[in-house]
Amino acid sequence: MRDDASRARLEEMGFALYLPRSRRAAASGGRMHASAGPAHRRARVALIARDAGASPHALLAGVARALAFARVEATIAPDVARAGDAGGLVVFGAPLAREIEAALPAERRKIEWVGAAEPADVAGSVAAKRALWSELKRLARALSNPGG
Repeated sequence: MRDDASRARLEEMGFALYLPRSRRAAASGGRMHASAGPAHRRARVALIARDAGASPHALLAGVARALAFARVEATIAPDVARAGDAGGLVVFGAPLAREIEAALPAERRKIEWVGAAEPADVAGSVAAKRALWSELKRLARALSNPGG
């Protein structure tokens, strides 16, 4: 039988788990779901890209799914003003990253963030994809361990 974290991860990926009736009561055991309490609040990341075409949108959706697997909630924001209280940023394109860095208020400058290549470059380059996924792993680890 899978533990609660494994079950929750499979459910996030879209797998429905079925248990025999005799095991359902034992599996729930009166325990709360892992993400139910305020202590288990998920980290939030805003994904920002200049081009809103179909190809970049597919890449952003893939990045959001990858971050969801790492228990990080990702939202696609058109600019930093609409990023809200996100704990991290993933910015696609060096010029946009410079603009966002200049526009960030002083109190938000310590935010965790990743600067990635343009979406078209990420889609067409193995090295750019590898760099992006490496930085996403670093970002997810930093957001899951905010004190260290």
